[in-house]
Amino acid sequence: MPAFKAPFWKMMHPFILGGAGTLLLISKLQDSMLKGPTYANDPRNPYYAELQAAKHKEEGH
Repeated sequence: MPAFKAPFWKMMHPFILGGAGTLLLISKLQDSMLKGPTYANDPRNPYYAELQAAKHKEEGH
């Protein structure tokens, strides 16, 4: 099979970088929301145990 001669990366790099940036920003936003006070006490939160341990340590238990 012959090599692909079109300048694929040259044409697609803005879309690839934009997609990577969007995923990074959404990930950071999701993490900050999960650690916020609204969702901190929800047992379904993946950070629940970590947040409760920090809360108890802060209170001096």
